[in-house]
Amino acid sequence: MKKVFVCLSLIAFAACTAPEVMESRVGFGGEDGSVGIGSQASVDVVVSLDAAWKNWDTEAMSEFLAADGEFSFDDGRVAEGSDAFLAIVEKEGSMDTLYSWDMFYAFSVNLENDTVGGEWVNAGFNVEGTYLEEVIEKTTFNEWYYVLDGKVTNWSSHKRKRND
Repeated sequence: MKKVFVCLSLIAFAACTAPEVMESRVGFGGEDGSVGIGSQASVDVVVSLDAAWKNWDTEAMSEFLAADGEFSFDDGRVAEGSDAFLAIVEKEGSMDTLYSWDMFYAFSVNLENDTVGGEWVNAGFNVEGTYLEEVIEKTTFNEWYYVLDGKVTNWSSHKRKRND
């Protein structure tokens, strides 16, 4: 009976022990080490920023931007600070060409040796520019956002023309 009790105790202990979770990291990020999956929270920051941007609501956008952030546009312009970035967004929103877009993906990654503690979010957008109700431009944007403490501290935008 004692042997049965010991066997059942060992089985119960083994069954209750959580399996070891292996963190999957692949690729590399330079000196920052390998790349792992980030959090939904960082993606949510970018999705919320985009929702405000679609409404050209720069006040709401500012909630998701670090005051001292760096924002690099696809044409080479760099805005130092959220105020400079939002001024450019306001100017573009008042132009004759109207832009509409849809975010068709977003994911977050983190770097193994990132000592700052943020995450990178990559997002893709299909964009149409119209002038006098005629489509004059179709593009795809690929954008990277560095999110730290719920704010975008770095943003870069890359543009490709579409032929559809």
